[in-house]
Amino acid sequence: MIKNYLKITFRSLWKSKVFVLINIIGMGLAIGCSIVAYLNFDFNANFDKNQIGMDNIYRINAYRTFREKEQAYGMSPLPLAEAVRENVGDVDDVMRYMPSGGNFKLEDELFNENFTFVDTNFFNFFTFNITTGDASALKDKASILISQRIVEKYFPEGDPMGKTLTHFTDKGPRDYKVAGIFEEQPLNSSFGGVRIITNIENFFDLNASEEDGRYEDNWENWVTTFVRVDNKDRIAAIEERLDANYLEIQNEARIDFKLNNYFLEPFEGMAYRAADDITYGHWLRSSMPPPAVTVPIIMAVLILLIACFNFTNTSMAIASKRLKEIGLRKVMGGVKSQLVIQFLLENLVLCFLSLVAGVIIALFLVPAYSEMWPFLDIRLSFDQNINFYLFLIGVLTFTGVIAGSYPAFYVTSFEPASILKGTSKFGGVNKMTNVLLTLQFSISLIAIILGVVFYQNAIYQKELDYGYDLKGAISVYFDDIDSYKSYENVVRSNPQILSFAGSEYQIDRGYRNDPIKNADKEYDADILHIGDNFFETMDFKLLDGRGFRKDSETDMKESVIVSQEMVRVFGWEEPLGQKLIWMDTVPLYVVGVMQDAYTDGLWAPISPLMLRYVPEEDYHYLTIKASSADLIKINEYLESEWKTMFPDKMYTGQFMDEELSEASLVNANVLKMFGFLGVIATFMSVIGLFSIVSLNILKRMKEVGVRKVLGASVGHLMTILNKNFIIILLIASVIGSILSYMMAGAFMEMIWTYHVDPGVMSFASSILLLLVIAMATISIKVYKAATASPTETIRTE
Repeated sequence: MIKNYLKITFRSLWKSKVFVLINIIGMGLAIGCSIVAYLNFDFNANFDKNQIGMDNIYRINAYRTFREKEQAYGMSPLPLAEAVRENVGDVDDVMRYMPSGGNFKLEDELFNENFTFVDTNFFNFFTFNITTGDASALKDKASILISQRIVEKYFPEGDPMGKTLTHFTDKGPRDYKVAGIFEEQPLNSSFGGVRIITNIENFFDLNASEEDGRYEDNWENWVTTFVRVDNKDRIAAIEERLDANYLEIQNEARIDFKLNNYFLEPFEGMAYRAADDITYGHWLRSSMPPPAVTVPIIMAVLILLIACFNFTNTSMAIASKRLKEIGLRKVMGGVKSQLVIQFLLENLVLCFLSLVAGVIIALFLVPAYSEMWPFLDIRLSFDQNINFYLFLIGVLTFTGVIAGSYPAFYVTSFEPASILKGTSKFGGVNKMTNVLLTLQFSISLIAIILGVVFYQNAIYQKELDYGYDLKGAISVYFDDIDSYKSYENVVRSNPQILSFAGSEYQIDRGYRNDPIKNADKEYDADILHIGDNFFETMDFKLLDGRGFRKDSETDMKESVIVSQEMVRVFGWEEPLGQKLIWMDTVPLYVVGVMQDAYTDGLWAPISPLMLRYVPEEDYHYLTIKASSADLIKINEYLESEWKTMFPDKMYTGQFMDEELSEASLVNANVLKMFGFLGVIATFMSVIGLFSIVSLNILKRMKEVGVRKVLGASVGHLMTILNKNFIIILLIASVIGSILSYMMAGAFMEMIWTYHVDPGVMSFASSILLLLVIAMATISIKVYKAATASPTETIRTE
């Protein structure tokens, strides 16, 4: 029985090998995309799954009012950890975590790597596989543990154990001995990117000063503090005690960053909350941004739906050629259930072949997609957990049963007498094919419109006036003013450098955010401390008032330039001369109003901005402007001079427009994704349309012949044959336009705060493109039928 089923299955598929090949390719592409979406989802769903026993690990967080709402922060005052250790008995253990970075030297090679400072009980809290050495190495301040990637990168031919790495700091070089090696944490881990670990006491030593005393005793300093609480019933009591004993002392130390209360955040799910911007000050790796998870799933579902619709249409096309076979088998004693099983088996075999094709296609799509995103590392491995195989079985079942069930049950329902007499007509256009074609082209239009909208958005964001100009700008960081002054002389002597300026903070990093008061109102504002010529070098735009006067002590003490957003939030009609209070005690006066500057890019709402004028002694950044044509050459010159002047320091220069490269990367990748979706969706829809047109024409050939005999013109015949499909395309255009408008807005809002709004031209051009492709597809077939000889078509019928 089974052998006969299989024989008939393969014979039937071979007879319609063109349709079969189309289905395998289309469904294979859809399954390949579904595999990518699944692996992408699974990568994020398994974030921090390598960490074992995390149900009793918490981080001490704090709430503060920021931008008129209560915002969670994942950091706590540095002395709090020791206070909790000594005075809060309900806490079973405490551990501090401080991520940083540093310049290291191994023999003659200088490099920069992440440098993480932790308490000695770090490995009691979190799961790290130490392959060489042991956790006790953290007790020795002169020792470090390094990741396997550091070993592969800097010790490719030898054993690193016992070797010395020199860390260059503001207080001079410091040697560390390699005392342990641990496996690299995956990218879907809160500790992904942790490469070098040492005792946190080293961090305190590096940052201690005679003026401020012991760094770890200063409540102005912050750290990430983890606690272990075995009795969860005591969480509320711990939080109450933290507020009662340690909130006031913190707020007295940081009047510019007052906390509302402390709370304990479970480690489980911490990375997801940070990715959703629920928690700021998250000094660990976050999970994937939500759009990076949901968008591929939506794309895969859309492609899979089109493939299933196409599958159903082509299955009906194949089945329609087998009506006499069905009639004869019923006359010979075949029952409907046997025929249904036969057709379902054929569909399942076809889907299985598509699944194989999809896996092969995924072998290429998975690494290509993984390379698109720096936060992603997915691989198609066949020794993965059982969930992957359950997913493949689910896809096979969905496509085989759902997509193939309608043709199987519908075709086998005909009576054999009507089939053999020729009174049963099957094929062409019916309600089901109309619905499927409409849905196919609606999805195709959605994909095309989204591709067009994201392309327009990329252009919009590229041409947007950010309120400053980063083109041709290089930013160089300095630890101290002496290094800055000596290097400035090098910059001054190069005639290709158009301008340069110093500042304490920089636009793309390092600025501060503090509450600013005016009368009875208070708002948080970004504060940028700048020096001479910085305003002009960065091409800020002054709208009202004046700039800072060179070397003016008054301007350094009390003058500020504010942005339009600050004027708006405070509701000033006359901003010049307004008095502001900073740090609760420092009076400042507005001398100028500048155009808004998007210091956070286009991801977050624009913040009020305030510029202050600072003396040269406070400079840490040197901003250099050159023409775009000379920029690479200038950067090479700056790096060469740096190596001569500071041989034990890594060159800190970077192109400032790299800050905008993340937005460009997202735009480019999203455009690729929706472009790919548009091409695949349109291709499969056109194939489905071609199949249905072929069936419809085959069914109506006698009608066409009779009409031609009665005098119908080719144009009239083409209108009659095309009419139904034109209606389908118009309905699909309406449905696709409405859905794509909602989806485009939703996707844009998920990713950006500032973006282009879909316009009429986006929809008009997309609809026109789809109509041209569809009409070109059907017109060739229809024209051939309309010009065929009527005597031939009538005689054949």
